[in-house]
Amino acid sequence: MRIVIALGGNALIKKGQKGTEEEQMKTAEEAVFALREIIENNEIVITHGNGPQVGNLLIQQSATEEVPSMPLDVLDSMTQGEIGYFIQRAVMRKTTRKSVTLVTRVVVDEDDPAFRNPTKPIGPFYKEKIKPNMIMDAGRGYRVVVPSPIPLKVLERKAILPLLQFGLVVIAGGGGGIPIKSDGTGVEAVIDKDRCASLVGREVDAELLLIVTAVPGVYKNFGKENQELLSKLTIREARELMEAGEFAEGSMKPKIEAAIYFLRHGGMKTIICGLENAKEAMEGKSGTVITP
Repeated sequence: MRIVIALGGNALIKKGQKGTEEEQMKTAEEAVFALREIIENNEIVITHGNGPQVGNLLIQQSATEEVPSMPLDVLDSMTQGEIGYFIQRAVMRKTTRKSVTLVTRVVVDEDDPAFRNPTKPIGPFYKEKIKPNMIMDAGRGYRVVVPSPIPLKVLERKAILPLLQFGLVVIAGGGGGIPIKSDGTGVEAVIDKDRCASLVGREVDAELLLIVTAVPGVYKNFGKENQELLSKLTIREARELMEAGEFAEGSMKPKIEAAIYFLRHGGMKTIICGLENAKEAMEGKSGTVITP
């Protein structure tokens, strides 16, 4: 089976961690180990988030004027290399597969409304709102938000298929891809990795989109006393819940949108789950399965 796995940036930096090399390498190995049976037995494209990492780079460069600062698109490219390196090492050490990281550019519309209404949380969590461009992220704390335009085209899409056919695990679309205009110029944004993963899935004719996140699945009334895990959803049911405001911006909503997009463009199934229940979710015993 051809599967696109979307790993959240928080899957590499756990709650309470600073994101050191040792921490990220260890968590990358834990992630790959948890997914090893899936990776060993299928054609795999891995996409990943970069919210914590790209936010940390922003903080690093604002701490000094001795070196030139870089725009978000360049920082996105840096995180593709950084996180791709961690995942490649983990694949080598925890599976029998070989892998490659593909620097991936993604075309967006420079007039996308996201540039006027930033919703993508990046960087660390704060107990208080200390900057105007911060929002509360799903009740976990305040984070800086940046524009997150809809991905339209993956420029390196024709390189992914030959790499898969060669038997490699392909790490592509990292951090949602490097956002560029149609003329190749970079733009200041961070594309949601789940939306990018669904686009990659469409373009490589994947059968399954596996979205691995910080929770075991999709919940109704998330974070409340009456929260309910939804084990199965159709596109119609998922859209109705989304339109009713059940899913937070920059959190579960982009995952539901990604699932719907993937299924409407030829995908057979989307699974949303956590690392700890990924194997069971693949067997239909856990997580949330979304079908046409």
